[in-house]
Amino acid sequence: MIKMVTSKQNFSKSHPDNHIVLLFDKDILYANHYEKQVGKLDLDKLYVGIDYKTFIKNNLKFLDLNVFDYWHYNKPKYEVEFDNFYNDDGFMYYYPLQKIVEKMNWESDYKYVSQELQVFHDEFCEAFTRIELNGIGVNTNLISTFGHHMAKYVYDKKLYQNYNFFTTTSRPSNSIHNLNFAALTPEHRKCFSPLNDVFVEFDFDAYHPRLIGDLVGYDFTDGPVHEYLSDKYGVDLSKGKNMTFQYLYGGIPNEIANKIEFLNMTKNLINEMWIEFKDKKKINTHIYNRPLKEENLENLNPQKLFNYYIQSYETERNVKLLMKLHQYLLTKKTKIVHYNYDSFLFDYDKNDGVKIIYDVKKILEKNGFMTKINVGRNYGEMKNYEF
Repeated sequence: MIKMVTSKQNFSKSHPDNHIVLLFDKDILYANHYEKQVGKLDLDKLYVGIDYKTFIKNNLKFLDLNVFDYWHYNKPKYEVEFDNFYNDDGFMYYYPLQKIVEKMNWESDYKYVSQELQVFHDEFCEAFTRIELNGIGVNTNLISTFGHHMAKYVYDKKLYQNYNFFTTTSRPSNSIHNLNFAALTPEHRKCFSPLNDVFVEFDFDAYHPRLIGDLVGYDFTDGPVHEYLSDKYGVDLSKGKNMTFQYLYGGIPNEIANKIEFLNMTKNLINEMWIEFKDKKKINTHIYNRPLKEENLENLNPQKLFNYYIQSYETERNVKLLMKLHQYLLTKKTKIVHYNYDSFLFDYDKNDGVKIIYDVKKILEKNGFMTKINVGRNYGEMKNYEF
């Protein structure tokens, strides 16, 4: 089993200055450390270990054992924290080699990888790491908003994120340097600016209701779903949105289900999923067939299981989309720089032409999903734009 540490433990693994310090199994295979300088990275070797982000960043072939454990047990197995005795961002360069080896004295019981697990491993690792490696442009508001300590994390006018899909539903968290990218306020968003010409954001319309509609075979109209459902309830849009999510994840009363076909079909699906889950002690996610096992989940009820399932479906569909987008943008200057559950943010370069906007929209809206497009000179001042 390959163990690996990088120089800047408090930085994103995707930060350009976060280098491999030590890579070892029973013997040291590579070291760039003050005690030892030895070996070179083998681009043809398959490394079986942990830290998929660093493997990808260095173009190394790999199998990440934490991804395998996550698949089976819903959490990674191999984790370690190093104390920073040196008050230095690159302290791992000085950390005693023997201490590193002692802290990472792990043995793997990895034996077999199914085809489904292999696909999940490859695509989830790739999808989010590629966004991180692109970085997201920042401006001087970053320092005035979050403090001068943030300056050291900026490289070439970019900040590097930290997606972590080792969560209950695989929906990734994204937090680093006490900055939670998944919960940015409008003021926080003003810290981020395009390094090309403009930010272009694609935001899904009523993503969860449409995902559920896809599962149950309910065909929504081409218009906004929340307006459609609010009309069904006989209430205004604001109240209608709240009612929809209350019904979907808090329980659908029989009298409501009997009046609204979409909610009746959803209620039936929730009941069917719960029966299957209790019978088989698990339920597999919709796209990658990752097992959500009863033994790995706590305090479940039908609505909570349904919520987990839909969040997993949302994330898995988005990973498939990200893989297509990364491939499409490979030769373009435009890059995807941020992802947040139901929205995708691009740093758009006008030299790529307007066709790229239509192509991305087509990729995202496949199978009846709808997006709205927002454009802005910073992430906090985006305005709706019709192409």
